[in-house]
Amino acid sequence: MLRPVANHRFSLVALLAMMAAAVGPARADGVDGFLVQDLHYGEVLFHFYKQDQFTALTHLVTARSQSRVAHHQDDAELLQGGLLLSWGQHEEAGKIFERLLDTTEDLSVRNRTWFYLAKVRYQRGHLDAAQRAFESINAPLPPELEAERYNLQARLYIDTGRYADAVALLNSWSGDETWSAYANYNTGVALVRMGELQAGAALLDRVGTMSAVDEETRSLRDQANVALGFSFLQAQLDGNARPVLQRVRLNGPFSNKALLGVGWADSAGEQYKKALGAWLELSERDLLDSAVQESLLAVPYAYAQLGADPQAAEHYARALDVFGTQLARLNNALADAGDGRLLKSLLESEPESTGGWYWQLDSIPDDERTRYLYFAIADHRFHEGLKSYRDLVALDAHLGQWSEKLGAYRDMLATRELAYAERLPVLEEKLARFDLPAMQEQQAMNTERTTQARENRDIVAVASAAEQKQWQRLSAMENSPAWGSQSATALEDKQRVLKGVLLWNMDKEYRVRLWRQEKANAELADELQRAAEQFAAIEAATASLPGTVADFESRINRLEASIEQLQARLGVSMVKYEQYLNGIATEELVAQRERVKTYLAQARFALAAIYDRMAAQNR
Repeated sequence: MLRPVANHRFSLVALLAMMAAAVGPARADGVDGFLVQDLHYGEVLFHFYKQDQFTALTHLVTARSQSRVAHHQDDAELLQGGLLLSWGQHEEAGKIFERLLDTTEDLSVRNRTWFYLAKVRYQRGHLDAAQRAFESINAPLPPELEAERYNLQARLYIDTGRYADAVALLNSWSGDETWSAYANYNTGVALVRMGELQAGAALLDRVGTMSAVDEETRSLRDQANVALGFSFLQAQLDGNARPVLQRVRLNGPFSNKALLGVGWADSAGEQYKKALGAWLELSERDLLDSAVQESLLAVPYAYAQLGADPQAAEHYARALDVFGTQLARLNNALADAGDGRLLKSLLESEPESTGGWYWQLDSIPDDERTRYLYFAIADHRFHEGLKSYRDLVALDAHLGQWSEKLGAYRDMLATRELAYAERLPVLEEKLARFDLPAMQEQQAMNTERTTQARENRDIVAVASAAEQKQWQRLSAMENSPAWGSQSATALEDKQRVLKGVLLWNMDKEYRVRLWRQEKANAELADELQRAAEQFAAIEAATASLPGTVADFESRINRLEASIEQLQARLGVSMVKYEQYLNGIATEELVAQRERVKTYLAQARFALAAIYDRMAAQNR
């Protein structure tokens, strides 16, 4: 079944940029006008732009719980909501968006957020939730989003069978040429499904004949022509179908369907040679495509209608051989689906990819185990289930990493405990030699002497050691028994001169020396105060370290237990998803096998009929 499509996508990065600009002021000195003011928020963005969304989310939750993103409250909450969406946590993300938008007066922010939420929900298959989000938009969006909004909501209506609502919605909108093409396509599809072929065909024809400058619009043009061509075939307007289908590119993604349709249009007009040309071209293509498989029966049918029974028999025999081989491979693929090898092969094909809002499997491994899953993956149930299963696998891997980190933390604690036990005796010995009270007492005495020197203007008290010694020697001479006698007059004169000179020198330097002494006493007091604080801190740390280590060890034990519980729950969920996905894969493979069996039976019956007819002609 053809689906209306629009390949325009946006990333979480784009959402963040647009929302951040709306929630907070732009800053010219930052990256893209945004300045990171909190270190922890910058760390979150680092992991985010590396596409490591799980680490970004865990760091963001931690930073917000510890109030470390004070300058980016709204941005951080918006980013957390987006990251939760990337992991499929729609309910939690919705709560965050609603809480954020309830706190802002900017109507534009509210409506844009509801649009993005609606788009994500639609992409993940939550159609009812997407519709509720659309209904929450109560004002026009910016032009670049308004067009996408109308087309996306119309697609939702078409997917839920509300064709008239889709037509009414798209008819009420007008916009740029690019989005008008999607609008015309979606409207045309809706009208055709409503039974209004003429009106729908006019719009599909407009899209099918438009000029295209890129692969996206060229693909849309091809899809419109295929949709229109098969609409004509279903209405038995075969002559109208052929020229439309011939507009489809031969190397495009819709060429197989177009070639098949061209052949049936020619066949309906009994122009079997023309039909044969299209079908022969188609029969040489990838046999996984149902159109190619059908061509293997259509080619000999055309030969038979032309009376070329030998050629018809040859091609029926080829079809039998091909279908037999396909049937055997499908049986092998079914066996692989039963033991989960198909699912593992799909995920192993993109080992480097990370989770995201719009993750899709880029390619299917080209081997016999997985190549038959092409149509299974096209099934919405399988694709969305694969996304969820892939997220579970990633979460399990992250939990394993955290478990390893906890083991490293436990080793670190053990190393610190050992280092503590080794260094404690040395530390205690050093602390014992550190006679802080005696040093403080000496400092107090020094301060007291300096204070007295200032109060008494005691110039000797602040003199140098040499000067004090010289002063003491000169003063001691006055205590000699001969001091004051006539014989000591000359010596006394000399002593007085020397003592006067010394006193003059000490007095000259008194103020400077007193200032230096007071400064030294103050600095020493500060150093001793810091030493006392450090001494107390060391004593406290020494006393509390065993308890701190025990607390960390207890927290590690709790985290290990929590991780083990989560891993067990994840294991159960992964098994359920494996069973679910394997069931869908098996269902699709069984359907393919039954289709191949039907083709095989038809080929056998047709070949038998050809042989009977050839035998009758030879009698």
